[in-house]
Order: sequence, then C-alpha cells, then structure tokens
Amino acid sequence: MKKVLLFKSASEDYKKAFSKCNYQTVFVEPLEFVYINLQKLSEKLQNGNYHGLILTSPRAIEAVSRCWAPSKFILWNTKRIYTLGESSGRKVKLLLGLEALGTSAGNAENLAKLIMKENPESSKFLFPCGNLSSELLPNMLQSSGIMVDSLTVYETKENENLRTNLMAVNDSEEPCCMVFFSPSGCEYIHRQLQTFINKLSNLPHFAIGNSTAHKIENLGVEIAGVAVKPKAESVIESIEQYFRTLQSCG
Repeated sequence: MKKVLLFKSASEDYKKAFSKCNYQTVFVEPLEFVYINLQKLSEKLQNGNYHGLILTSPRAIEAVSRCWAPSKFILWNTKRIYTLGESSGRKVKLLLGLEALGTSAGNAENLAKLIMKENPESSKFLFPCGNLSSELLPNMLQSSGIMVDSLTVYETKENENLRTNLMAVNDSEEPCCMVFFSPSGCEYIHRQLQTFINKLSNLPHFAIGNSTAHKIENLGVEIAGVAVKPKAESVIESIEQYFRTLQSCG
C-alpha cells in the first residue's frame, strides 16, 4: 500500500477516502493557530445589520464557534452562511447548527462569483479570517458593490515541532508523494527541509488549490498536480492522474 504525506491536521475524512483507494495516510501539521479578537467577533455576531457570514477556513469556523450561543445568535438562522469545501460545510453544521452554502464552489474566486450572483449590491457580509488570508474574495465582492467587514480572528504560525516531525517521517516512512494545503505551510516546510539531508524534497509535490500551487512554484519546485476541489477525492484524482501519466511515459 502506497503512503501519501499530507501536510494538514489528521482527518478521518481523508484517512477513509485514501484507504478506499488503497493509500495509507501520514499527517504532518505544519501550522499552529492563535485565536485573537474574539470579543470583537462576539460583538459583531450580535449585529443584525449583516446579510450573511463568509467562512473560508476551518479556523474561522472554529473562531466563530468559540463565541457561539444558539440562543444569542438565533438571528443567523435566517441569513446566508457561505463556506468552502464539504468538510467545512459539515463543520458549520456541527459547531454552529447552520446550513452552509457554496461548499462545492471549489475556490475563493468561484465562491465570490456565487455570492455576487445570489445577493444584491449593497449587501453586507461579515468575514472572519486569518492574518494571512488572501484579499481575492473581499476585493471581488467589494468591486461589485457588496460590502465586506473583514476581521482577523486567528494568526498562523509555524508549528514548533515541524522540523522534528519532518525528520521522523523522513527516517521512518516511505511516502510516494506530498500534498500541501496552504501557501504558508509550503513556505515553512520548504525552509525546514533545507536544514537537513532528506528524501522528501525529491517527492512529487501536489497542492490543494491554485494559490498553494503558485507558492510551491515560486519556491522553485515543480508542481505535480493540483486538486480541482478542496476535498480528499479531488486530491486522490490528481495523484492518480500523475502516476498514470508517469507509467505511460515509462
């Protein structure tokens, strides 16, 4: 059974999906998250002037859940909640008790187009996000007349155990490829792999989306494939397509 190195927190969804396709998963989390501005977020969540909420990362959903109380925020039951990815949609349901829209949009650009299509100009959305969040989505919405109130609710840092974990995987595992899930994660991993002799750097590099793929290429590394959607099945499809092509070339 081939092993795949996934640079993300351990996920039962990914483990099951990869196992079905005869892959074993190895997880390494390159990031740490510190939650900030939760008092301010709590105040904004009680403001009835927003038309909806945009949550483009699991950490943003987690930040909102830390301020959440169904009785206090019953007003959100009648508003639009947008997120990216089916697992994030499930997280919104589990932690906030709300139904999310946009789970199959695939990326921030498509999600912005969906929001623009479904909401009138002058709508106003609350956008809790991270300190490294891309400006693409809010810029697209604001250029169409939709107001976005962005609030940084978490900061992304390098996992202090990243180098140790990479060395352990290098010594004890034999993955066939690596999958990257964020631009910042790419940077931290690439930097740490420069600090010791390893086999990992030569493995095929896959990315969860275009911004992560661009980051890998900017670091001077060739990209083997990009998942069309932020879900396990799309990642597997990208990996299998690469190895099929490799075999046909051989």
